[in-house]
Amino acid sequence: MSRWRAIVTVAITSSALVLAAAGCGSFQPGASGPASSTASGQPATSRSAGSSRAAGAGSNAVVSLQSSALVPFTGDTVSLTVQAAAGPGSQEWIRLATATVMLGDGTSATVTGRCAGTSLANPSAGLVLRHTYQRAGVVSPHVTAATVCQEPGAVTAAGLAGASTSLRVLPAAPAASASWAQCSKAQIAVTATDTGAGLGHVGVLFSLRNTSSTDCRLYGYPGLQLLGGSGEALPTTVERAVSGAYLFPAVTPHWVALSPGAVGSFDLQYEDNPTGAAANEPYATACPTATQVEVTLPNAYDHAIVPATMAPCEGQVLVSPVLPGTQWLSP
Repeated sequence: MSRWRAIVTVAITSSALVLAAAGCGSFQPGASGPASSTASGQPATSRSAGSSRAAGAGSNAVVSLQSSALVPFTGDTVSLTVQAAAGPGSQEWIRLATATVMLGDGTSATVTGRCAGTSLANPSAGLVLRHTYQRAGVVSPHVTAATVCQEPGAVTAAGLAGASTSLRVLPAAPAASASWAQCSKAQIAVTATDTGAGLGHVGVLFSLRNTSSTDCRLYGYPGLQLLGGSGEALPTTVERAVSGAYLFPAVTPHWVALSPGAVGSFDLQYEDNPTGAAANEPYATACPTATQVEVTLPNAYDHAIVPATMAPCEGQVLVSPVLPGTQWLSP
């Protein structure tokens, strides 16, 4: 099961939204569900979304939807930002008056802005609505309606073309787990599985199963040490993927509850093509092969030795925080 990148784009075409004279133009491609969530005209911190070109004659304006979290947990508040620009890649922003988003969980929300007055936010800030997802799973928020502020005398034909994105909402640890002790090495069986490669990047999924009869929990990033065929320590640099990696998106650490038999995991990525000065070295020197890995659980000191064959160039690896379940994080 994949976890998804939060990106959505919506194109404005000439088919449905006419901006005339002054005020706001609107387009309603479909009825929205019951109103929910809170809304704000302030910008959200998020990755920028792509955009699609307008269909038909008229304006090339585009509307995009961005999410502040690519893989949120239940109970997290996610900020969704709707922006409008004059065209694909354009830095000429268009001020939005309203935007309605179907949130993917049976609810919708409308966010409003101001078209006139003092202390107006920059049009590039877009409109922001905030929503808290209560159920784990894949959700697909998408814009269903928008109105734009018009400049006096401007006449622009445009309309919304439907688009959506997918967010993977992970289950938060239950409140009862707040009193559980942190998992120890003796409680957790660690295994590693190669998940494949892409454009010089290789992924390895580490599974963490609670084999004890006692509840425990984990929070944060693991530690690792690469080992050679004779058990010797190899050069190892572990970087926490706070901003994500090529093969998996960023995830904010959360407590992960592991009752007996439950499984958590973390993702690891490394590069198998040497660069810089290492490119002039023999491959076995630049990217030595490890056959085992010492895995240290978050906030612990002892470690487990796990069979895992990998050859990170210069010993550099990126790791995600510990997560519930054993699904690889797909971008």
